[in-house]
Amino acid sequence: DILCIANLQHNCIDSKCTEHSDAYVRQERILTTRTKAVVKHQPTLLYFLNMYSIHNYDLIRSILPD
Repeated sequence: DILCIANLQHNCIDSKCTEHSDAYVRQERILTTRTKAVVKHQPTLLYFLNMYSIHNYDLIRSILPD
């Protein structure tokens, strides 16, 4: 059974993810001359879970290790 939904964020710093290349930014489906960095994510089990701003704090805390 699904009890709740939690939002996890990938931990790029500790996972050693690197800036891979640049990509052009789209604005309203049109390519612009602006670019943004594209990150190459490493496979990892390291994630952030912000438990202080979610509604299911008690439920999620009960399944996390101490």
